[in-house]
Amino acid sequence: MNIIIAEDHALIIDGLRAVLEQQEMNVFPAMNEKMLYQLLNEQPFDVLIQDIRFGKTDARTIIPAIRQEFPSLRIIALTSLDDLASIQSVLATNVSGYVLKSEPTGRIIDAIHAVVSGSTYLSPEVQAVLAGNSESIPEVRLSEREKGVLKGILDEKSTKEIAESLFVSEKTVEHYRSNLFIKFDVKNVSGLVKKAILQGFYQEGPDSRN
Repeated sequence: MNIIIAEDHALIIDGLRAVLEQQEMNVFPAMNEKMLYQLLNEQPFDVLIQDIRFGKTDARTIIPAIRQEFPSLRIIALTSLDDLASIQSVLATNVSGYVLKSEPTGRIIDAIHAVVSGSTYLSPEVQAVLAGNSESIPEVRLSEREKGVLKGILDEKSTKEIAESLFVSEKTVEHYRSNLFIKFDVKNVSGLVKKAILQGFYQEGPDSRN
Protein backbone atom coordinates (compact mmCIF):
# COMPACT_ATOMS: atom_id res chain seq x y z
CA MET A 1 0.00 0.00 0.00
CA ASN A 2 1.40 3.39 -1.00
CA ILE A 3 0.84 6.25 1.45
CA ILE A 4 1.69 9.95 1.14
CA ILE A 5 2.14 12.00 4.29
CA ALA A 6 1.62 15.66 3.41
CA GLU A 7 3.02 17.37 6.49
CA ASP A 8 5.53 20.18 6.99
CA HIS A 9 6.89 18.98 10.34
CA ALA A 10 9.69 16.42 10.04
CA LEU A 11 9.13 14.98 13.52
CA ILE A 12 5.52 14.12 12.73
CA ILE A 13 6.54 12.57 9.41
CA ASP A 14 9.25 10.47 11.09
CA GLY A 15 6.87 9.27 13.80
CA LEU A 16 4.14 8.29 11.36
CA ARG A 17 6.58 6.68 8.96
CA ALA A 18 7.97 4.45 11.72
CA VAL A 19 4.48 3.28 12.68
CA LEU A 20 3.20 2.77 9.14
CA GLU A 21 6.29 0.98 7.86
CA GLN A 22 5.81 -1.54 10.67
CA GLN A 23 2.47 -2.26 8.98
CA GLU A 24 4.35 -2.94 5.72
CA MET A 25 3.11 0.26 4.11
CA ASN A 26 5.22 2.25 1.67
CA VAL A 27 5.48 5.81 2.98
CA PHE A 28 6.35 8.90 0.91
CA PRO A 29 6.68 12.31 2.63
CA ALA A 30 5.68 15.62 1.05
CA MET A 31 6.66 18.70 3.02
CA ASN A 32 5.00 21.26 0.75
CA GLU A 33 2.38 21.54 -1.97
CA LYS A 34 4.89 21.27 -4.83
CA MET A 35 6.35 18.02 -3.47
CA LEU A 36 2.84 16.66 -2.98
CA TYR A 37 1.84 17.18 -6.61
CA GLN A 38 5.15 15.79 -7.84
CA LEU A 39 4.54 12.56 -5.92
CA LEU A 40 0.92 12.29 -7.01
CA ASN A 41 1.94 12.56 -10.65
CA GLU A 42 4.79 10.05 -10.40
CA GLN A 43 2.86 6.92 -9.40
CA PRO A 44 -0.48 5.69 -8.01
CA PHE A 45 -1.17 6.13 -4.31
CA ASP A 46 -3.81 4.55 -2.10
CA VAL A 47 -4.04 7.08 0.72
CA LEU A 48 -3.05 10.69 1.31
CA ILE A 49 -2.64 11.70 4.95
CA GLN A 50 -3.10 15.45 4.70
CA ASP A 51 -2.21 18.08 7.27
CA ILE A 52 -4.72 20.92 6.96
CA ARG A 53 -2.38 23.70 8.03
CA PHE A 54 0.11 22.55 5.45
CA GLY A 55 2.90 25.12 5.69
CA LYS A 56 1.68 28.21 3.83
CA THR A 57 -1.15 26.21 2.26
CA ASP A 58 -4.60 25.72 3.75
CA ALA A 59 -5.28 22.20 2.49
CA ARG A 60 -9.00 22.93 2.28
CA THR A 61 -8.18 24.97 -0.82
CA ILE A 62 -6.45 22.09 -2.63
CA ILE A 63 -8.29 18.95 -1.51
CA PRO A 64 -11.25 19.37 -3.93
CA ALA A 65 -8.86 19.67 -6.90
CA ILE A 66 -6.82 16.65 -5.75
CA ARG A 67 -9.99 14.59 -5.37
CA GLN A 68 -11.09 15.54 -8.85
CA GLU A 69 -7.72 14.77 -10.47
CA PHE A 70 -7.10 11.57 -8.49
CA PRO A 71 -10.59 10.15 -7.80
CA SER A 72 -9.38 6.80 -6.46
CA LEU A 73 -7.15 8.43 -3.84
CA ARG A 74 -8.52 8.29 -0.30
CA ILE A 75 -7.72 11.38 1.79
CA ILE A 76 -7.44 11.42 5.57
CA ALA A 77 -7.22 14.77 7.34
CA LEU A 78 -4.65 14.66 10.16
CA THR A 79 -4.79 17.97 11.99
CA SER A 80 -4.81 19.82 15.28
CA LEU A 81 -8.01 21.62 14.26
CA ASP A 82 -10.56 20.31 16.75
CA ASP A 83 -13.28 22.98 16.82
CA LEU A 84 -16.67 22.43 15.25
CA ALA A 85 -16.37 25.04 12.48
CA SER A 86 -13.00 23.70 11.33
CA ILE A 87 -14.15 20.09 11.38
CA GLN A 88 -17.24 20.97 9.37
CA SER A 89 -15.23 22.94 6.81
CA VAL A 90 -12.76 20.09 6.31
CA LEU A 91 -15.51 17.49 6.03
CA ALA A 92 -17.16 19.72 3.44
CA THR A 93 -14.28 18.91 1.09
CA ASN A 94 -15.36 15.24 1.24
CA VAL A 95 -12.26 13.80 2.87
CA SER A 96 -12.53 10.11 3.69
CA GLY A 97 -11.26 10.40 7.24
CA TYR A 98 -10.54 12.87 10.03
CA VAL A 99 -8.04 12.24 12.86
CA LEU A 100 -6.65 14.69 15.41
CA LYS A 101 -2.91 14.92 15.98
CA SER A 102 -3.51 14.71 19.72
CA GLU A 103 -4.94 11.19 19.41
CA PRO A 104 -3.03 7.89 19.73
CA THR A 105 -1.02 7.00 16.63
CA GLY A 106 -2.98 3.77 16.24
CA ARG A 107 -5.99 5.82 15.16
CA ILE A 108 -4.33 6.67 11.86
CA ILE A 109 -3.86 2.95 11.16
CA ASP A 110 -7.55 2.37 11.89
CA ALA A 111 -8.39 5.25 9.56
CA ILE A 112 -6.25 3.88 6.72
CA HIS A 113 -7.83 0.44 6.88
CA ALA A 114 -11.31 1.96 7.02
CA VAL A 115 -10.95 4.32 4.07
CA VAL A 116 -9.20 1.75 1.88
CA SER A 117 -12.16 -0.56 2.42
CA GLY A 118 -14.47 2.20 1.24
CA SER A 119 -15.68 3.48 4.60
CA THR A 120 -15.46 6.95 6.10
CA TYR A 121 -13.47 7.22 9.33
CA LEU A 122 -14.09 9.88 11.96
CA SER A 123 -12.07 9.41 15.13
CA PRO A 124 -13.90 9.14 18.46
CA GLU A 125 -12.81 12.64 19.45
CA VAL A 126 -14.09 14.11 16.19
CA GLN A 127 -17.38 12.24 16.55
CA ALA A 128 -17.73 13.62 20.08
CA VAL A 129 -17.31 17.21 18.85
CA LEU A 130 -19.89 16.67 16.11
CA ALA A 131 -22.35 14.92 18.44
CA GLY A 132 -21.96 17.54 21.15
CA ASN A 133 -22.77 20.33 18.74
CA SER A 134 -25.27 18.64 16.43
CA GLU A 135 -28.19 20.70 17.71
CA SER A 136 -26.37 23.95 16.94
CA ILE A 137 -26.15 23.24 13.19
CA PRO A 138 -29.63 23.43 11.69
CA GLU A 139 -29.84 21.59 8.39
CA VAL A 140 -30.65 23.77 5.42
CA ARG A 141 -33.02 22.30 2.83
CA LEU A 142 -32.79 23.71 -0.68
CA SER A 143 -34.85 23.32 -3.81
CA GLU A 144 -33.09 22.16 -6.97
CA ARG A 145 -33.17 25.72 -8.35
CA GLU A 146 -31.72 27.12 -5.12
CA LYS A 147 -28.93 24.52 -5.29
CA GLY A 148 -28.14 25.60 -8.83
CA VAL A 149 -27.94 29.27 -7.86
CA LEU A 150 -25.83 28.45 -4.81
CA LYS A 151 -23.44 26.40 -6.93
CA GLY A 152 -23.03 29.37 -9.25
CA ILE A 153 -22.29 31.66 -6.32
CA LEU A 154 -19.74 29.21 -4.90
CA ASP A 155 -18.15 28.99 -8.34
CA GLU A 156 -17.82 32.81 -8.25
CA LYS A 157 -20.09 33.31 -11.26
CA SER A 158 -21.87 36.60 -11.88
CA THR A 159 -25.64 36.91 -11.74
CA LYS A 160 -25.70 37.00 -15.53
CA GLU A 161 -23.56 33.87 -15.83
CA ILE A 162 -25.73 31.99 -13.35
CA ALA A 163 -28.87 33.06 -15.20
CA GLU A 164 -27.45 31.86 -18.51
CA SER A 165 -26.36 28.51 -17.09
CA LEU A 166 -29.80 27.88 -15.56
CA PHE A 167 -31.77 29.33 -18.49
CA VAL A 168 -33.59 31.82 -16.28
CA SER A 169 -33.65 35.61 -15.99
CA GLU A 170 -31.27 37.59 -13.82
CA LYS A 171 -34.29 38.72 -11.78
CA THR A 172 -35.11 35.07 -11.05
CA VAL A 173 -31.53 34.46 -9.90
CA GLU A 174 -31.77 37.46 -7.57
CA HIS A 175 -35.00 36.04 -6.16
CA TYR A 176 -33.39 32.70 -5.36
CA ARG A 177 -30.33 34.44 -3.94
CA SER A 178 -32.62 36.31 -1.54
CA ASN A 179 -34.16 32.98 -0.54
CA LEU A 180 -30.67 31.63 0.17
CA PHE A 181 -29.89 34.61 2.39
CA ILE A 182 -33.03 33.87 4.40
CA LYS A 183 -32.45 30.12 4.67
CA PHE A 184 -28.82 30.48 5.72
CA ASP A 185 -29.63 33.49 7.93
CA VAL A 186 -26.99 35.75 6.36
CA LYS A 187 -26.98 39.30 5.00
CA ASN A 188 -24.47 39.14 2.14
CA VAL A 189 -22.71 36.82 -0.31
CA SER A 190 -19.55 36.42 1.80
CA GLY A 191 -21.65 35.26 4.74
CA LEU A 192 -23.57 32.91 2.48
CA VAL A 193 -20.39 31.37 1.09
CA LYS A 194 -18.92 30.85 4.57
CA LYS A 195 -22.05 29.17 5.96
CA ALA A 196 -22.60 27.10 2.83
CA ILE A 197 -19.05 25.70 2.99
CA LEU A 198 -19.32 24.96 6.71
CA GLN A 199 -22.55 23.05 6.11
CA GLY A 200 -21.24 20.97 3.23
CA PHE A 201 -22.31 22.96 0.18
CA TYR A 202 -18.77 23.33 -1.23
CA GLN A 203 -17.74 24.17 -4.80
CA GLU A 204 -17.57 20.65 -6.21
CA GLY A 205 -20.89 19.37 -5.03
CA PRO A 206 -23.69 21.43 -3.52
CA ASP A 207 -26.09 19.25 -5.49
CA SER A 208 -25.11 16.33 -3.28
CA ARG A 209 -26.98 17.82 -0.32
CA ASN A 210 -30.73 17.16 0.01
